[in-house]
Amino acid sequence: MSGDTITIRGRAYAQPATLEVTDDRLIWRGRRSDVDRGPENIATSLDDVRDVSWIEKRWSGAAAVLACLAIVWMVTEGLAIGAITMGLAGALAARQMRRPRYWLGLDLGTRWLVLRVDPASAASARALADRIRRRLLTGEVSVRPPALP
Repeated sequence: MSGDTITIRGRAYAQPATLEVTDDRLIWRGRRSDVDRGPENIATSLDDVRDVSWIEKRWSGAAAVLACLAIVWMVTEGLAIGAITMGLAGALAARQMRRPRYWLGLDLGTRWLVLRVDPASAASARALADRIRRRLLTGEVSVRPPALP
């Protein structure tokens, strides 16, 4: 990255949020759901990130519960009801596999920033998570440390 800004969009605290990445600088913009807290703007750098989590949730808990219920119904109620329920479980699981949910978590030491990433920003968020993971594993530091205010 050479001065280009990448904006990762998503939701945090059930509100729209963004994470802007420019070189080694991160700017988090969000709004807490409780009115008393107001907007949340956090400026930090990649050097301050102590851990990163990238989750692609492709499984569906509801589909698993429906599948278990279908098996029970096949044994107790009859094959037809269980087969219909199993079909619904399969459709729900297939939908979740096609449309996964993405989560990015950044550990800043004193707090975690967790963002449910929009599908359009998933590639950028995954690349950022890989970049941070590589920095943490190699001990790489910024070429240009951020200036003090």
